[in-house]
Amino acid sequence: MKNQNSGFTLVEIMVVVFIISLLLSIVSLEGLRLRRIANEMNTQANLKSIATSFEVYAASHDGAYAAGEEADLQFLVDAKYANIDFISQGPSGNFRYLAQSISPAGYDIRAMAVNPILAEHNYQIVTGAKILRSESSAPGDTNFKDF
Repeated sequence: MKNQNSGFTLVEIMVVVFIISLLLSIVSLEGLRLRRIANEMNTQANLKSIATSFEVYAASHDGAYAAGEEADLQFLVDAKYANIDFISQGPSGNFRYLAQSISPAGYDIRAMAVNPILAEHNYQIVTGAKILRSESSAPGDTNFKDF
């Protein structure tokens, strides 16, 4: 009579644990990539919303994009042209919004990544609602180009 052992060997268990851990690492990396893409798409939508508010304001005020020289985004919120002041509320979706310049002649709003792991690029929107993107999400990367 043979002694039949129906249990798993240590090597078999180690192989299964290794395969499961490998699959989990692949899934977590893909999840991080999808989160990064979602953050960047949300930021682009926020910038488009800000630009739309500026364009609607300009259409209602004889082509002036702001109420006065060097205004901030709060005037759009106060005038009921924007729902949210992205600049004063702090980081939103891993991006900090900075008003480089807002004047009656135009605007320059930037979305700078707070955490480079969760964002690959910085973004800028300028007069005419044109979105530009930097090559990296480094804090000092302000070399914006079309994409």
